Amino acid sequence: MLDKIIDILKSRSNIKQVLFFENTKIRAIYSHNLFLDIYYNPDNNRYDVSLIFNNRRVLGWNNAPHHTRVSTHPHHRHEFNQILESDVRDLVKDLPKLLDYLDKFISKHGMIR
Repeated sequence: MLDKIIDILKSRSNIKQVLFFENTKIRAIYSHNLFLDIYYNPDNNRYDVSLIFNNRRVLGWNNAPHHTRVSTHPHHRHEFNQILESDVRDLVKDLPKLLDYLDKFISKHGMIR
């Protein structure tokens, strides 16, 4: 599964480098101050995806069961400190649409020039 995630990330032209750490962490680098950290445990399907800009998490998805009021619980999205519903259910399957959303988000907020 991690290999599939890495392959999907490497196929994106705006991602400059993909790094693999330990057994569950992948970092996709967009620029010197913008990267995507992905933690994925295939044994229990737990995931956490965070877009980091200038050392601050600005966007993320995960399935930690701590936001019970979100209708898509345990799946949810963090966007500028708001907790929102998420349409991500299977990280590997949904990664392309997540990356498409990121592309629009990065462009809209001028994170890469």
